[in-house]
Amino acid sequence: MDEDQSCFRCGKRYESDGMHASPAGNLFCAVCWSLINPRNEMMRKCPVDAANMKKRLVAEAVVIDVCTECGGIWFDKGELEIIEKKSRQMGYQDGFFLSIMLL
Repeated sequence: MDEDQSCFRCGKRYESDGMHASPAGNLFCAVCWSLINPRNEMMRKCPVDAANMKKRLVAEAVVIDVCTECGGIWFDKGELEIIEKKSRQMGYQDGFFLSIMLL
């Protein structure tokens, strides 16, 4: 029996023989592996200008949508928090963004 490993994205522990390895060597559970595959998401239109958006993998943890015209970046629910968590784990003390309200 293989040892348990933690999923790079969700952090849950799984047997390593049930994990998928990314090109960078990070291990993912089956659910998270499907979530970071841009082919598993439908094509979206930008809510600002209705242009097609491209899928972009960020920190091997989330797939975001980027508008090809205005450059707007769109996150699905919970994706920003995942990026912040990953950035703290990678050594950025304050995370990727500071949680400060600017209004």
